[in-house]
Amino acid sequence: MSRPSTERWRWGGLALAAFVPRIAGAVLRQPWHDEYFTAWAARLPFADLVAALRLDSGPPLPYLLVKLVAGIGLPPLAAARAISVVAGVAAVLLAARAARRTFGPAAGWWAGALLAVHPLAVAWSCEGRAYALVFLAAAWAWERIAALAREGRGAVGLAAAVALACWSHGLGLLLAGVLAVVAVTLRPPERTPALLAVGAGLASHLPWLPVALHQPPAAIAWMAAAWRALPAPERIAAPVRLLSPLGGFAAALDLPSSPWWAETAAAVALGAVVIAGCRVAGAWRPTIGAALPPAALWTLAALGVPAFYPGRGEVLALAPLALLAGAAAGRWRPAALAVLALAAGGAVTSGRALVAWAGAPPSGEQRIAASLRRALPDGGTVVIGGYWRLGVAYHLGAAAARDTLVNVPAEAARHPGWYDPRADVPAPDEVATLARRLLASPAGVAIVVTPGLGTAPVLERLAAVLHLRAALAIPGAVVFLPDAGAR
Repeated sequence: MSRPSTERWRWGGLALAAFVPRIAGAVLRQPWHDEYFTAWAARLPFADLVAALRLDSGPPLPYLLVKLVAGIGLPPLAAARAISVVAGVAAVLLAARAARRTFGPAAGWWAGALLAVHPLAVAWSCEGRAYALVFLAAAWAWERIAALAREGRGAVGLAAAVALACWSHGLGLLLAGVLAVVAVTLRPPERTPALLAVGAGLASHLPWLPVALHQPPAAIAWMAAAWRALPAPERIAAPVRLLSPLGGFAAALDLPSSPWWAETAAAVALGAVVIAGCRVAGAWRPTIGAALPPAALWTLAALGVPAFYPGRGEVLALAPLALLAGAAAGRWRPAALAVLALAAGGAVTSGRALVAWAGAPPSGEQRIAASLRRALPDGGTVVIGGYWRLGVAYHLGAAAARDTLVNVPAEAARHPGWYDPRADVPAPDEVATLARRLLASPAGVAIVVTPGLGTAPVLERLAAVLHLRAALAIPGAVVFLPDAGAR
């Protein structure tokens, strides 16, 4: 078999190794709140979408892409996950190509193999959110940096990668800053076009900047709260802990964690491999790319800026980290064995995640929607406290057209993508007015209460006034239904 033919087979094998766990995850994984928001937002007319995002926390590109793909007939959530699968596979191939350009063919295959099965990369690539696009942008940017460093070309692609990241997620701005630092390290002939490319990608984002600056702080305040809730020792390693394919994922994501000894061994092995990779000629740029994002995110979080949540910010560092691992594995046999063990561990963890997703019981949103369909077969009014609205509406499906969903407080309906009880409180007469209206209506009523929120006692009293009973209790919600609908 000729060398070009062998190369094609290898690239095809790598693409297949990346595709299989991602498409399986996209089929098996239950949707969650952020994906419900994606599906909801993608159905909005463009003007309404922009208005909705003024009150949320993200740029519009992911939702516009979903609208485009859904236009061929896919449901919005399926379209969103399809985009993520394609982006995730492309990111693996581009990162492998970046490692190949920088450190040689062997490094490319090792980097690609590690990313193909890394649980974080798999998880980003089978959910309908923006992280697969940011991962693609980061891998593409590193491939273009490698092309600029070796061949003096690639500025246009670098600009497009920066624009893709910035228009997909707020983390894109941090990626642009990291790439600007990396561009300064290029030789003078390539330095200027690289810096101009990063600047052009950032400039493309300027039309969205006024919207981003006026988005309510409450939309992302939960990240700062989550950081403060971490025990102090965990904060020290939080931005790098999940970069290992055997990290403690279960605390933040629907991925399985490994036993402490396996997690520790994998972290030590990955650290040793990365340090070895840093010693390879030309490794200092990926070293900057792997070290600077975690350091910046840790600093911002420590200063109280809502910028980091475990399992998300790692999207900026994972590709250059894989380049360093590939560099070491391509030169030293012990490093190759270590990367092989890490990739095997990542494959096992991703496989365990697929099995868990396949066997997961119905979600809370599914159970609430099923109880509402039984209790209100002809439709009615569903009063919702907390963040359940999007998921309940999604799982009601066609039945949602018969129901009127009412948020308490009403202000929460303006931004269904997030809920902050400190930012939204019921108006003084809001619940009393709602009670009078519901008592005068012949339609059935159900109430979804989120225990622990300030609205819970108010909604429980409303349920008593309407003669409803607690018919379903699940983690995070109690559903009050008419007696005839209780089971």
